[in-house]
Amino acid sequence: MVYQFTINFYVFLLPSVLGYASNITPEQVVELTNQKRLESGLAPLTINSQLNEAAQRKAGDMFAFNYWAHNSPSGRTPWVFFQEVGYKYLYAGENLARDFMNSSSVVEAWMNSPTHRDNLLNGNYKEIGLAVVNGTLEGVETTLVVQMFGTPASAYVAQQSRTTPATVSTPEKTPELGEASTVEEKKIEEEKIVLAPAALAQEKEGSAASPITSPFALTKTLAVLILGIVLGALILDVILVSQKRIVRLSGKNLAHLIFITFLLLAVVLTSQGAIL
Repeated sequence: MVYQFTINFYVFLLPSVLGYASNITPEQVVELTNQKRLESGLAPLTINSQLNEAAQRKAGDMFAFNYWAHNSPSGRTPWVFFQEVGYKYLYAGENLARDFMNSSSVVEAWMNSPTHRDNLLNGNYKEIGLAVVNGTLEGVETTLVVQMFGTPASAYVAQQSRTTPATVSTPEKTPELGEASTVEEKKIEEEKIVLAPAALAQEKEGSAASPITSPFALTKTLAVLILGIVLGALILDVILVSQKRIVRLSGKNLAHLIFITFLLLAVVLTSQGAIL
């Protein structure tokens, strides 16, 4: 605890020396997402510049108004950012991430969550947009990863034009979470939005910087090292006492061993990031 507090205090004073950093890049996240889709027999998503801009705006909005949610405190839904960039959609969805060290960890976290997985492996989506943005959120320096999915309304028009010349109307109402939009009186279920653990990243224009260090990783490594030494010492003590047949008036090595073992497992299984 003292070690973690020291690191956090040092980062606060000298963020440029020991800062939050990651290897997360939009290109890697898109590539890994498409890999998961291909493994499931789905077509890969195409990068759309409008969705990239929408994702960028969503990340900026969260930093500007200091919130971590699908909807802003003022009630702005994710769909607002699609509208702002002029992306008229038939289907739309969003995944968010924070506090991860690399792109694979972000995608794996999404895949391990049923709702996030449904977004990644949704066959209705045709395009994708990504933003990886640095900033301070809720007093913590971090990097937000915003992943937006979409299928343009024009895709439905093109499909209908190949079958029938019937007039197609695009959705006029922005769907809320769980609501459905209507195209030619056909009810289309709106896809769930997903938040994901935000990534700690330091990305410069054009390329991502290599991570300097991670307070979480350093603390976890040190905790495992210390607990491992204590556990080893207790085991060695038990062996020596048994071999030399030393009689002790008091001692609870078994209880200590069990406690330290559970503590060590808890530390090892602790992971960074969180999904909402």
